[in-house]
Amino acid sequence: MGVVHKYGGSSVATAAHIRAVAARVAKAYQQGEQVAVVASAMGKSTDALIALAREMGGADTPREMDALMATGEQQTVSLLALALQSLGVPAMSFTGAQCGMRTNSNHTRAKIVEIRAQAVEECIRSGKVPVVAGFQGVSQDGSITTLGRGGSDTTAVALAAALGWDCQIYTDVDSIFTADPRKCPGAKPLHRVTYEEMMEMASLGAGVLETRSVELAKKYGVKLYLGRSLEEDLRKGTYIMEWNETFEDMPVTGLSIKENCAMFTMGGLSADGKDVSRIFQLVAELDINVDMISQQTLPEGVLASFSCSAADAKLLLDKMETVGFSHRPIHQGTLTKLSLVGVGMRTHGGIAAAAFSALSGAGIPYYQVTTSEISISLTVDAKNQEKAIACLADTFSLREGSLEKEDKTQSPGPGQA
Repeated sequence: MGVVHKYGGSSVATAAHIRAVAARVAKAYQQGEQVAVVASAMGKSTDALIALAREMGGADTPREMDALMATGEQQTVSLLALALQSLGVPAMSFTGAQCGMRTNSNHTRAKIVEIRAQAVEECIRSGKVPVVAGFQGVSQDGSITTLGRGGSDTTAVALAAALGWDCQIYTDVDSIFTADPRKCPGAKPLHRVTYEEMMEMASLGAGVLETRSVELAKKYGVKLYLGRSLEEDLRKGTYIMEWNETFEDMPVTGLSIKENCAMFTMGGLSADGKDVSRIFQLVAELDINVDMISQQTLPEGVLASFSCSAADAKLLLDKMETVGFSHRPIHQGTLTKLSLVGVGMRTHGGIAAAAFSALSGAGIPYYQVTTSEISISLTVDAKNQEKAIACLADTFSLREGSLEKEDKTQSPGPGQA
């Protein structure tokens, strides 16, 4: 069995970075490992392409934007293949279309339909290293498509699934942490998390891995690892794996942080559902992603609330004004959504009580609360974000210096990863 290496934009940002990645891959190849590589566009090159498109006045044409954006990854894989060849490693670059990445026709956010990986498999059988452009595919009509945010991670996991290999995601962080270290100093590295926890954390705001890539890994049983580029000691990174009994030891695994949120609350809505339906029709027309939805039926009518990004909130308020919507919402902006995540919540009670008690004791007001089987989310005022993060992190031992509890953040033993 081989392994798919995926290198993000910061890992291939310059020619020197690409040569360093090539040396890493060459070492694995020369030690007898079967390796395939998926790479992102170099550094900020995607931003530069978007700026050029805007200069041309065509940044709102999805099909042409996809064709343009795909060139960033194609440049990287060609250079990486050349760098590998200079080190004596036979390598061949592949675009998304050439590697058989078939997608639907939803430009800028396409979904993978199937992978016809025969060309990549033949490359491997001939003793070469395939170097595949991430983030892109080809639709049934032959148009270039891109997979949206985190698309290169999705490409890597999908390729690993097609080959029956493991997948290692290399980026500019050492591992997945209990919380974003930039916002929670002392956050602990997690050396293993479950697929479910990682998907939940990603969907709730953790930006290390895209939800789709983890979902694919779980669905197809791909062993997934995340670590820092060029770090050869895999004990320092994070394994994303299936649940086992030891995951119950620590009920809360991590804290996801989503800034710049807003919350809408509307009361006195009709009990027949027509007002609520109209609100969410407006939301759908604006393609706004909402969460933390709740609805209550009160004597004075239905009370509905939901959260979205602050930018989307402005769009929705303007739309409501334009169409003359009769129910004016109570709008709370500048909020931060904090989400506690852990599969251990299934078997541990009192997590919500501990969180609410800690915030109340610290004098931090919190607002809308939603839960899933393995998460509890709430919003706080942005001005209280730092204090609330520290409060929850200390309550659930998510950062160094917290009162230690049973710790599940240890490296996996032999056979566990």
